[in-house]
Amino acid sequence: MSTWNSKPLLVALGLLLLTGCDDAPALLKAQDSPQQMTLVDLAGGDVLLSAPRGYCIDPSSVRRSTNAGFALLARCDALGVKGFFAAQELALITVTTAPQDTGATAPTLDDLIASASPSKIIESKHADGLPLIRLATEQSVTDGLSPEHWRSAFALNGQLVGLALYAPETSPALGSDGARILAELANLTRRASATARPTQPAKTAETPETGKPAEANKSPFKVITGLFE
Repeated sequence: MSTWNSKPLLVALGLLLLTGCDDAPALLKAQDSPQQMTLVDLAGGDVLLSAPRGYCIDPSSVRRSTNAGFALLARCDALGVKGFFAAQELALITVTTAPQDTGATAPTLDDLIASASPSKIIESKHADGLPLIRLATEQSVTDGLSPEHWRSAFALNGQLVGLALYAPETSPALGSDGARILAELANLTRRASATARPTQPAKTAETPETGKPAEANKSPFKVITGLFE
């Protein structure tokens, strides 16, 4: 369902995490001295993505449409931003948005678990009310990153927002630190989006057979699955 292909960027940044942040490739730099980009609007302004402390948005990764969006975040120095960020864990975060069907419930922990099948769920939990799962896939998205990663999803202004966090094998971000980082991102994004635009109702979805509004209280797990494909 997702129209954004994040694999090339994940590969480039994954290699960067292994080789060292001082070797940031030119394709990740908008200019010789990149500025710290921590806010970007997605999905026609319905979602104002706000980066957690020490992490920046890669400007070259941002994709927008009127009702969807994608962005990739990394520790700021991995994107060539000057400063001391070593107190933060090395990690890559993808953010993907898609319209939420009218009547669909907010994502639950059970929805997340169902959307990850057949991958192995290592851990499931809530952090500041955000549902999170840590899962293991057969192989990592690129060399240098662990096949284990965190996923989460939440509803915001008529959008479903999917989060995924990838990290090197030895990074504490594969443990509880990763859950904390995603919870911080979600909370900051909710606050920023509430300030930028009042809460919007979910967009109406019609069934192809009848053209009538879709049923209420529908599970969003199919849409969640599409956010990570």
